Amino acid sequence: MPAKTIRVALADDHPLVVIALRDCLRRTPGLQVTCESTNGSELICALAHNPVDVAVTDFSMGHGDASLDGFNLLRCLSRRYPDTRIVIVSAQTNPGVVSRAMKLGARAFVSKEDELDEIVRACIHVTVSNGHFYSPSIRAVLESVSAGTSPGTDLTLRELEVVRLYAQGLQLNEIANKLGRSVSTISSQKTVAMRKLSVQTNTDLIRYAYENGLT
Repeated sequence: MPAKTIRVALADDHPLVVIALRDCLRRTPGLQVTCESTNGSELICALAHNPVDVAVTDFSMGHGDASLDGFNLLRCLSRRYPDTRIVIVSAQTNPGVVSRAMKLGARAFVSKEDELDEIVRACIHVTVSNGHFYSPSIRAVLESVSAGTSPGTDLTLRELEVVRLYAQGLQLNEIANKLGRSVSTISSQKTVAMRKLSVQTNTDLIRYAYENGLT
């Protein structure tokens, strides 16, 4: 157990997930949940008033205010709160997304398919070590597919984000507004992503996203 109390912030757009995470962490001596949020914008604001050691957040929060999630949320957290260790807990298992999330500042990635205790291990690990932490399911995914041949790993961060949001049902203008780019830029990034993935239709692109865990 850590020698000092670890302050933790939680963020997930599913109330039952927040409750489960809160109860699990509160049962662990040395861990203290200081704030809870339902989306990325709430989390950013909460951390301004409640400094924490660790932020445990979902990768994609589509309910309510979804203006700040995914890679954009990680960029914002890393920029505004560089001393806060980020732990991702998500159903997302795409190796390309996991790899890029860690490069953007996440210190741990935990699958929602794993036991809740993995969250406890992740919070403790990131506060006592500078290394990355992966839950068993995430480790299995990363070990089964080499970094050089992982589906979608040749896509840039921006292209991955466009594909992910498009597969979630957002139109190009909505993606542009969400990411703060022009519609022409989003359209170009989508076209480049389709060419890299060798898919010809929007249906094929959406199918790719579902089959490779991008949604």
